[in-house]
Amino acid sequence: MIETLKERRARGSRAPHGDGARIALAIEGGAMRGVVSAGMVSALEALGLTQAFDAVYGSSAGALNGAYFVAGQARLGTTIYYEDINNRHFIDLRRPLRGRPIVDLGFLIDDVARRRKVLDANAVIRAASPLSVMATHVAAASGVALRRFADGDALFRALRAGATMPVVAGPPVTIDGQAYLDASLTEPIPVPVAEADGFTDILILLTRPRDMSGGLSLLDRLYVVPKLRRLSPALAERYVTRSGPYAALLASIASGTGPAGRARVIGVRPDGGEVSKLERNADTLEDAARRGFDAVMRLFEPAGTRVGR
Repeated sequence: MIETLKERRARGSRAPHGDGARIALAIEGGAMRGVVSAGMVSALEALGLTQAFDAVYGSSAGALNGAYFVAGQARLGTTIYYEDINNRHFIDLRRPLRGRPIVDLGFLIDDVARRRKVLDANAVIRAASPLSVMATHVAAASGVALRRFADGDALFRALRAGATMPVVAGPPVTIDGQAYLDASLTEPIPVPVAEADGFTDILILLTRPRDMSGGLSLLDRLYVVPKLRRLSPALAERYVTRSGPYAALLASIASGTGPAGRARVIGVRPDGGEVSKLERNADTLEDAARRGFDAVMRLFEPAGTRVGR
């Protein structure tokens, strides 16, 4: 897979590449932990691989990272985490006391991505490597890929829907009469959908340094789960038991195959400690982006072969 991507870069091809391989990029998110995969797509961009994939899939913050990547703006997108949203405009643990969600996605999507560090929506829509934004369909309690966006508004609605963490980021987002929540409830790492879509190879950008799924936090137990259960008992159960399927998917990735056994996969992990989903320290976030960047560079340019960029 890595050599095929390098060959595509060398000849400057765009999808469809006509070399017999179908290679997807799958990007994990995790709220502020998405800064890691943002650093990773920045490395892919620096390596000249923006056009090398046949398709890009993103879950939660990974979808926003994927959008900036296919638009050729990955570096700009990475800076959002430690320059624009590491503050109380975006994350405020006191907001529930005023009846408002902890995370303000309107600030991220409408202010930052549409005004401050403008995502080129037209470039995303026209990209030869199409972007699929993973989300959770509330009524069906299942994952769904949002794609083939009619315009910029449709793209930004999808990005918001796929990143709406249950309860923490407010109520579900409605698109064409259907309610959606964050992809992490059903497809936190968008590998199963890419494999089901027929891709032969999948490069996976992971945001945790180890196979860590974690249990329920105090915030989850006292705040998120009770409110989510009132919205959807099925989704609340998936939320409570999500560590099991997540661990199984990580085991599949570690074995080098997709969960259905059809696709060859490579998972890229950062070194160092895990970043909190609600991290706000700029130095911590910038360091995490750097660690993600370095992990991809080591994969494509091992020690002794790296050239200056």
